Amino acid sequence: MPSIIRYPGSKAKLVGEIRQSMPGWLIGRVWTPPENAGYIEPFFGSGAVGLEVLKHVHPSVKVWINDIDYGMFAIWHSVVHEIAELVSHVRDFEPTADAFYELKDLDGTQSGSMPLDAFRKIALHRMSVSGFGVMAGGPIGGRDQSGDYTVGCRWNPASIEQAIYLAANTLRKFSEIRITNLHFRAVMRQARENCLVYLDPPYYVKGGQLYAHNMSHEEHAELAGMLHETAADWRLSYDDCPEIRQMYSWAQFQELEIRYTNAVTDKRRPKNRELLISPPPDEVENDYVGMGWVGKDGRP
Repeated sequence: MPSIIRYPGSKAKLVGEIRQSMPGWLIGRVWTPPENAGYIEPFFGSGAVGLEVLKHVHPSVKVWINDIDYGMFAIWHSVVHEIAELVSHVRDFEPTADAFYELKDLDGTQSGSMPLDAFRKIALHRMSVSGFGVMAGGPIGGRDQSGDYTVGCRWNPASIEQAIYLAANTLRKFSEIRITNLHFRAVMRQARENCLVYLDPPYYVKGGQLYAHNMSHEEHAELAGMLHETAADWRLSYDDCPEIRQMYSWAQFQELEIRYTNAVTDKRRPKNRELLISPPPDEVENDYVGMGWVGKDGRP
């Protein structure tokens, strides 16, 4: 599914492996979900994983998507509830370096119009270097726009509009969908049995460089504790580092590798390794046998 917003740490290239680790009723192997089944994402972000998963899910499933970043929340609320106004803003916008800096100053503020705030977030990230948004030093092409690529090189209104309507088609099919702007703990406290919670929190090591809403060490540890105690099933994607392996030494890991390519310069960066973490083996259904999971020592 095409992306509405460029966002650092997007799992678009890993969505297939992440999705295949989930229960059959979430990936299309079993169409009828359990009674009162729910899908929850406390860190919805660009929706790279969630939208792909939800395309295949029965409309009776209760969906809850959340993001602590107000601009991201505004995007998904507008996609579901105020799509016409959002699309109108996208169609009327002309990217400039001055517009980038103006929107950077406005990031996180509320105008009184959620579709306008959603549009501002989309435009800021589309114009920023590597999709870093407010964390970017400047727009694509720099302040003087003297490079080969300019601030508008990633602004294609028709493509963005298509992505908005495709996302709306996926999300609006559910009879019960909740969209919130909360801290993850408020969401996790309400996770229950028959729910699958997918979590993609800020990276532990470089989160402070990528996100305006980063997490402290204490928050990362708090999340680990809540997942250890929750009755819900869950999948968690993280950067692979010693601290995360230690926090989740009681869980099981699948190592995911991805090589990133900068679409503007066509330069390839070194391969990154990330972790897909799930509950301990004795809590995993037979669906996951043979899916490549490894224990805390790195062995199957």
